[in-house]
Amino acid sequence: MGFAVLHIEKGTAGKAGGLGNHIERTKNVPNADPKLSEKNFYVRTDFDKGRIYPTMQREAKPLQERINARIKDGYKGKTAIRKDAVTHLNIVLSGSHDDMQRIAKSSDKLIEWALQNAKFIGEKFGFHNIVEFGVHLDERTPHIHCVVVPLTKDGRLSAKEMMGDRRKMSQLQEDYGKAMQESFGLQRGIKGSTATHDSVKEYYARINQRIMYPSITVDHLFNAPKIPTPPLIGRESWAERQNKAISDAFFNLSDQYQAQAQKKASKAISDAYTNKLQTEEKLDRLRKENAQLKGIIKEQDKQLHPEKYLHQEATRNLDRGMSI
Repeated sequence: MGFAVLHIEKGTAGKAGGLGNHIERTKNVPNADPKLSEKNFYVRTDFDKGRIYPTMQREAKPLQERINARIKDGYKGKTAIRKDAVTHLNIVLSGSHDDMQRIAKSSDKLIEWALQNAKFIGEKFGFHNIVEFGVHLDERTPHIHCVVVPLTKDGRLSAKEMMGDRRKMSQLQEDYGKAMQESFGLQRGIKGSTATHDSVKEYYARINQRIMYPSITVDHLFNAPKIPTPPLIGRESWAERQNKAISDAFFNLSDQYQAQAQKKASKAISDAYTNKLQTEEKLDRLRKENAQLKGIIKEQDKQLHPEKYLHQEATRNLDRGMSI
């Protein structure tokens, strides 16, 4: 069983132009196959009929205009929005490569997966807040780019409240894994991991390098062995048949070596990644224990030497305008 992938990246005002070009393929995307781009599609919400549906039709307005329009329509705050405020969330939804390829083989299953993802995001962040939902099939692994404006139910623009703290984000991953497991065989990632997400730019750079699936070939390093033409009647055709048989055997062996090398390389990288996660988890636990120890030591010091803290407390109270 593979893993479900949910990654969120914040975006600030006026910075959605490049993201919109990427999602709608209005500019060249290095890792996308232009021949497959025509298979990309979108999921839209029909609020009058109360349904979500797939479509090949792009939105007429640029993404930045749609974000601005949603904020203008839904923002109820009393203060002006800061220039550096988070105005949108870029949510990438996907899964393990082999599992996503399996899902994409069936158009019905793929559409079901896309609609289930749209329903999940709409229920978590609000259907009215979804300003883009594009399904990409022209890159190596099928995935979704969903752009959400972080407007709360009472009309405040707050990415912090919408995303929540680390515990809420962990619960979001848990809920997403459950939503993807029964119908699509995808489960949530490693629980409690302290690993940080790549940015979108780093993510695509990693894909270009093909770290997880290195291209290892050996056939260009050697020439297939050949036998000399014997001095017999019909020797040319005989030699041609023999050389073809040897060449076929050679390149079959080459393919086997290549497959073994890819398998070993992928396992080595997977093991290294797992060790990295375990190390980071240990470091995080040690940091927490260290912070707790510091707190215990400070409390013990207060009990043994209270006079050291009386002056500090008095100073703080004076600063607050409190009487002592």
